[in-house]
Amino acid sequence: MVSQSSMPPRICEVGGGGLVLPLFESEQEWNNGVRTVLYAIFLAYLFVGVAVASDSFMASIETITAYVIRYSMGGKNKTVKVWNDTVANLTLMALGSSAPEILLSVV
Repeated sequence: MVSQSSMPPRICEVGGGGLVLPLFESEQEWNNGVRTVLYAIFLAYLFVGVAVASDSFMASIETITAYVIRYSMGGKNKTVKVWNDTVANLTLMALGSSAPEILLSVV
């Protein structure tokens, strides 16, 4: 059986550490409630950043799928969509919905 004293301290305990958190050593001495609120605010900030990037990507998808070509044939002007709406939306929406996960995995 392994005793408690021989185990290394956990990340949230004084002396413990992870890859990123705690940001600095004295942070572990703070009240856990304060740290929880600060981490939650930081996490919400990161989600807002992902939402902004996703909205920008979705706007570009709408721009791409709205593209049309106008031409004359037999004296009549015709407008033809380049993208089939259903196929384009399904394909690009699959890519767009995966964009946040792709961006988070890159970071």
